[in-house]
Amino acid sequence: MVKIGLIIDEYHLSKKVQEFLNYLKNKADISYYIEEEFLLDKLSSHKFDEDLFFVKGRGDLMIWLAENIERETNIPVINPSRGIWLSMHRFLNSTLLRNEGINVPDFSLVPMNVAPPYSEYIIKNIIDQKNYAFKPQIVKERGKIQVSDKRALTEAVKKKEEYKFYFYQEFVKSKWEYKIYGVGEDLYFYKQLPVLVNPNKMESRQKIDRIPELEDLSLRAMETINLKLASIDFLKSKEGLFYLTDINSTPNFNYMENGHKKVADFLLKEAKT
Repeated sequence: MVKIGLIIDEYHLSKKVQEFLNYLKNKADISYYIEEEFLLDKLSSHKFDEDLFFVKGRGDLMIWLAENIERETNIPVINPSRGIWLSMHRFLNSTLLRNEGINVPDFSLVPMNVAPPYSEYIIKNIIDQKNYAFKPQIVKERGKIQVSDKRALTEAVKKKEEYKFYFYQEFVKSKWEYKIYGVGEDLYFYKQLPVLVNPNKMESRQKIDRIPELEDLSLRAMETINLKLASIDFLKSKEGLFYLTDINSTPNFNYMENGHKKVADFLLKEAKT
């Protein structure tokens, strides 16, 4: 029986992975590395004997542990520390994706006291690390839509971050928001009304047939950011162009049909190769 190390925080352990663990524990030995219980001096000298590590979360200590395992062992880590780190930093991943020819909405880091660079925009948090949902604050001015994520406004001035900058993403009007889940090279396609239209994203979410263009863009994005598990959001402009708006290294696979099984089976396969 293979041995899988689960690097996780209390939030995901208590709320997101129970069905996944119930399925996986019958097929693998699971060792738990819970962020809130890390003892760094012991972990730094710990002898890891797992066949694979799965990181479920984006905390600083979790990324540190994943990086340490990658540096000191040959044990595969999914997702790797670099992929998690890049997926959190919006300006960096937007720049990398654009350099690879993947359409992303125009974006900019702008000092808080400088006027927005676009007439229609979304202000998003610069580092997407915390475990809380998008909270839009919507203003319509002269027919233009201006959206601020309340998280971004708060984090820009909190003592811990004090960015003093806003990350602006130009607003893309789209009838649907497309959500693609990537599990290795297997992709699962969904669409829903944009959360600005209906904040209850699951109310309108529906499974859709494969879209070749989104398949190509998603696989290229995962390769660029170095992710094997991801969820990727797209909007489609009135000109028919798909724009990648978000990439997430810690997708909620419970939103996929049999998502817990798909992810567990993928990890088992990777652990045996």
